[in-house]
Amino acid sequence: MNASNVTAAIETRKSVRVYLERPVAEPLLREILELARLSPSGGNLQPCKVYALTGEVRQTLCDTVMERCMANPAGEPGDIPIYPDGLQEPWRSRRLACGELMYDALRIPREDKLARLGQVMKNFAFFDAPVGMLFTMDLSLSRAQLVDVGILMQSVMLLARERGLATCPQASWAMWPDTVREVLGLDNNVMVLAGMALGYAKEDEPVNSMQQPRVPPAQSFSIRGF
Repeated sequence: MNASNVTAAIETRKSVRVYLERPVAEPLLREILELARLSPSGGNLQPCKVYALTGEVRQTLCDTVMERCMANPAGEPGDIPIYPDGLQEPWRSRRLACGELMYDALRIPREDKLARLGQVMKNFAFFDAPVGMLFTMDLSLSRAQLVDVGILMQSVMLLARERGLATCPQASWAMWPDTVREVLGLDNNVMVLAGMALGYAKEDEPVNSMQQPRVPPAQSFSIRGF
């Protein structure tokens, strides 16, 4: 199902974790990325480089990370922390509620630790989506440029949604920066910030119908001066 305008794309976008075994055509992927590069960035630095992987190179990366997860489930020292140490309220509760809603949709109870671990590991297969993307930035840049990376990622997700594709942004790929650099042959100054799965959603999966709640408008923004 396509979303024909920005409002519809925002309202219907969700993080999809089960995909059809249907490839994404290279011209379509290229179109999305070429349009996304028009996203704004501070000082027009355009700090983000995207690596879009499919086929053998995608599989090699996933297989390598999966193998290393067996010996080191905590991953490698990240280029950036995914969450701050000692995540405070209300953000800690929101994160916990997010996970519980997902596991409820998957019908994985809290006590089934093995099944929950298996679901976590699916992150490193891009949830079996045919395209896996990695968002990177040069180490010399500052934290302010992370805003620009986020803007680009949102553009990719909305453009994909408009074209009937589904996505799942993945902070989890920040756990394996050394392996990503090694497999893709990247320099050490390339920071691995996030990943993203992209493909066609399997619409009948309950986890793909899950709606994460948003805070009330008064907690999200403040309009002043009117």
